[in-house]
Amino acid sequence: MTSRERVIRTLRFEGPDRIPVDLWSLPAAWDRHGEGLRRLLERHPTDFGGSGYEDPFYDPRAYQVGEYEDVWGCHWLQLRPGMIGEVKRAPLEDYAALESYRPPVHLLDRGFERVRETLAADHTRFVNGWGGNPFERMQFLRGPENLYMDIASPSDQFVALRDMVFGFFEALVDRWVETDVDGITFLDDWGSQRGLLIRPEAWRSLFRPSYERLIGRAKAAGKFVFFHSDGHIFDIYGDLIDMGVDAINSQLWCMDVGAIAARYAGKVTFWGEVSRQDTLPRGTPDDVRAAARRMRELFFANGGLIGEGEVGGDVPLANVEALLTAWNEP
Repeated sequence: MTSRERVIRTLRFEGPDRIPVDLWSLPAAWDRHGEGLRRLLERHPTDFGGSGYEDPFYDPRAYQVGEYEDVWGCHWLQLRPGMIGEVKRAPLEDYAALESYRPPVHLLDRGFERVRETLAADHTRFVNGWGGNPFERMQFLRGPENLYMDIASPSDQFVALRDMVFGFFEALVDRWVETDVDGITFLDDWGSQRGLLIRPEAWRSLFRPSYERLIGRAKAAGKFVFFHSDGHIFDIYGDLIDMGVDAINSQLWCMDVGAIAARYAGKVTFWGEVSRQDTLPRGTPDDVRAAARRMRELFFANGGLIGEGEVGGDVPLANVEALLTAWNEP
């Protein structure tokens, strides 16, 4: 069974030969571990492959100390190497600028020729395309404080901003579904440590319809849909499943993992994760293995679980190795 077949069988609850494994390694982890991390991944390759996408929206300065302006016109400040910074000047802080503002649509068609070449050369691992982070981008454009005030009292300008940003990412998804990627990943952080960032009712009225259009484009093209959100998002798991999301990556351990499994195990694939707040940076390899074992007991039944974790510069290499191997241990 190839890695690609293994992930697909997991998503369909069709009994893979083992739990597939994924790893998100932040630039800070590579800064700390470098060659050691590379050798570790050679010994324990994951089941997910890169698309080869030459991302025209990515700027390497995003992880370097200093300041820069991204292609959307947002001005960033980074204080720590290997970690993303904060937007300090938002181009739409004043809605008077919205009428003349234009997103970087000129970049939408770039980078996909390399995707086609990469997948034609080797497609034995599961490959996702990037569907965007519309809520985060709205915060970057408007400024978080302003945007949350908008959500409390939505205006016509807020609706126009939302529709412009989600429309941009709908156009990006349209490009991705013309390739042979297996799935599309959407990434938006909707949770705080203890609950959703906004009232669930506001999320459903203001944002769910826009996500439904995004997800619908991917599903209509036969692609699997992956959704990542940090934080406590228990209140919208059901919404994500109803919208057709196949795999959810979330911080299970800042919620009640037992309650999550009791309500949603078997209804969606849980795409990790072992806690990157506690277990991975501060636990032992045995702690990592115990967490993976607990997740396997709760969520895996002929599929439904991808062994995943995100590692930053604070995670010991021994814990990374435990993460890559623990999911299928006795």
